[in-house]
Amino acid sequence: MVRKKKEKPPYSGFFLTFEPGRIEKFREMLHYPGEASESFSAMDWEFERRELALLCLSLGEATIDAVVLMDRMHGSGGTGKLMMRIWSPLMFDSPIAPAEVADAFPAAESRCTAATFKRIHHEQWPLVVAAIKRQRPAFADRLDALLKLRDQQNRLTGNDSKILRLTEQRDAVGLALDIASLDRKTIFREAHLDGLDNAQTVLDLLDHEPLQEQDAIRRDQKAFEGLLTLEDVRSACFSGPAGRQVRVHVYDKKALETVLGIDLLIFLADYTSYLLLQYKCMEPKSDENGKTWSYLVDSQLSKQIEAMDTAVVAISQVLPPAVQSLKDWRLSNEAFFFKFCETTRPDARDDALIPGITLGHSHLKSFLSLPDSSGNNGGQRIGYSNCPRYLNNTQFVDLAREGWIGCDQRGYNFISQVIAAGQAGGRAAMYAVIEGSGAKTATERRRRIR
Repeated sequence: MVRKKKEKPPYSGFFLTFEPGRIEKFREMLHYPGEASESFSAMDWEFERRELALLCLSLGEATIDAVVLMDRMHGSGGTGKLMMRIWSPLMFDSPIAPAEVADAFPAAESRCTAATFKRIHHEQWPLVVAAIKRQRPAFADRLDALLKLRDQQNRLTGNDSKILRLTEQRDAVGLALDIASLDRKTIFREAHLDGLDNAQTVLDLLDHEPLQEQDAIRRDQKAFEGLLTLEDVRSACFSGPAGRQVRVHVYDKKALETVLGIDLLIFLADYTSYLLLQYKCMEPKSDENGKTWSYLVDSQLSKQIEAMDTAVVAISQVLPPAVQSLKDWRLSNEAFFFKFCETTRPDARDDALIPGITLGHSHLKSFLSLPDSSGNNGGQRIGYSNCPRYLNNTQFVDLAREGWIGCDQRGYNFISQVIAAGQAGGRAAMYAVIEGSGAKTATERRRRIR
């Protein structure tokens, strides 16, 4: 006898409140910056990747004050609890009293906390949604938008070449936005992944400002002389406060399915600084320490390192200018970096950068000269278990944002040769111009002594 698989009931959200001392804090955070987080104490509760919740932000009566989306977050802060990000709040001007939705569900009995989680019954859920629209018709369209957003699979999942390359492009855009202190989270959350099948670059999935494309490229051709042309390029502009701007140019001569990796060349206009970041995909690998992420060194990486070796020697032979300004100060003139990325995970946050290991060219060479890099079954690997020192996303962004890494115009010609070699080897190039530093200056930080 074949046992029929039990069908999953239709989706239903929940009615959540918080401890009295935290209600006002949550209310403030949902107004600004527009999101908060909460830990749920029972790990065996079944949470979907994205949930909808009605919120009670009032003491006493079980009023509906807001409707929010909730996403699973990475990590648990060491507590073992499940962390959920609460965002995209729909705040009602006047709370919806229990009597207004009494025909749909018993609000007081349905209310729960992070410690007493319970869903609204799936038969009641459409009734309470309809009751909210009926009682607050001015919010009906926005509530429908939240319902639709919950159903969207706004993440890039899979391990085929196109998804991997789009994921790398998305991360490259995100790093540039972070360096410029622009709102990466909002831009990524509003991605249009319904157009994934037809997307040639990640820019096809992101909202950005329209450009007079030829004018924009000509403007940036001075920074990327010899590399940026008017043909086979897609461009985007992302702007923020204080004149900060990121312009991204992506070449799409080759189908993404055939591309072997992404090279991101960043020009920071405030510091006249260049950074080249080359992406590599780590794989889950089991060793004596368990299953972890690592990258098997191959001939392509060796060729890239050799090309960088040549460029570094050539750059070192060019004399620096006699007089240097503050913007020329560097902790390191390292211009070449590798980011070894974890491949896409099903629960990856929609707005997050890819976790991984970022190493400069010189540190990567040093690591590969150590016995730590030797794999148990031959070859060399780079991963969390054998390379515990590296730059994470935040550290790399902070160093770049403050202009502490990168080389100036003297090294550009040699960087362009490395880019060209990568393109000849089947890699695709992206170019980002960052104008307006996201770093706080001493003047901005200064406080008057009274």
